[in-house]
Amino acid sequence: MLRVGDELITLIDPDAPASEAYRTLRTNILMRNFDRDMKVINIISTTAQEGKSTCVLNLAMVYAQLQKKVLVIDLDLRMPTIHKKLKLKNKKGISDIISHQAEFEEVVLQPYENVDVITAGTKIPFASEFIQSNALKEFIEERKKEYDLILLDCPPVGLVTDGIVAASYCDGTILVCASNRNDRKELLRVKDQLEQTQVNVIGIVMTMMPVQRKYYNSYGYRYSDTQKKTTQKKKKNSIISSITKKSDKKK
Repeated sequence: MLRVGDELITLIDPDAPASEAYRTLRTNILMRNFDRDMKVINIISTTAQEGKSTCVLNLAMVYAQLQKKVLVIDLDLRMPTIHKKLKLKNKKGISDIISHQAEFEEVVLQPYENVDVITAGTKIPFASEFIQSNALKEFIEERKKEYDLILLDCPPVGLVTDGIVAASYCDGTILVCASNRNDRKELLRVKDQLEQTQVNVIGIVMTMMPVQRKYYNSYGYRYSDTQKKTTQKKKKNSIISSITKKSDKKK
């Protein structure tokens, strides 16, 4: 039986506002497929501990709930966390596949129905070169034939350039930002960096936002008076997602 942490809100509490936000993000991505097929998406953040890996896993879960086959690859080779969040072993992973030390079938794990995971694997000293390698690009291209969606968990772009490099062979990029975590100048610097490298940012996910809990009855939505007040406490798994770029209208 899969043991999951509180981060997998879409699995342990599908009715939570955070889970609905992830479904909204999924819908926005699916709608963008009219203009461009979104088969490979990399998830980046500005700094560490902004909820990037949590976003990857929850997005994978809501796609799986539509019976879509999803592959999650941990490309944060310096500080991998996907295996920790899913309580998986990280003996062999993507680094071992690309270096021909293991076969795909030996490494791929299925912690949840319709969700396959490849952990980071053996630690390597040349992470940036690895992510730029043709071997990795070809591997991902080959896997596109088997999966409806491939999600790449990449390192924070404010620290290393791996995520931006990976974006060059992805169909879209999602930037995760934690509320009140980043300096405005740092965010603008990352924005300029993404624009200069022509990264296709399809959306921004804001995490650790204070939210109001919805209450339901048989006739619709209602809100309790006490929860109309703004709370200062950040819920660990709260997330508000928004798509920042609209698809160009067809001429």
